Amino acid sequence: MAIETYKWPIQLSSGPIEYAQAIRTARFGDGYEQAADNGINSTAIQVPMVYVGKEAEVNEIRAFLLAHTVKAFIITPPGEEKGLYRVVADSVRKGMINSNAAELTFTIKRAYGVYA
Repeated sequence: MAIETYKWPIQLSSGPIEYAQAIRTARFGDGYEQAADNGINSTAIQVPMVYVGKEAEVNEIRAFLLAHTVKAFIITPPGEEKGLYRVVADSVRKGMINSNAAELTFTIKRAYGVYA
């Protein structure tokens, strides 16, 4: 099964890109502490995105995003590397600007794996 690619224009939302690092620590009685990464992909990246356009295209993107909360897709977010990402569950929001235009906001999260 081929991995799909996000094909529409992309833009960062007003929120910042978030980096969450998973580390393990061990503290000893004398105050000494050791820290280590928790695995080879220990930094989680979340990117808030927004798309503004005609309602028909917003609906097409929304359908793509809702289908990719568990299934990863390829995208190059602004300021980040091309890679596999998934849509954060319950992050997709659609707002109407007027009768023809809408705004779609969503958050994607880095998914680690192999793609061609």
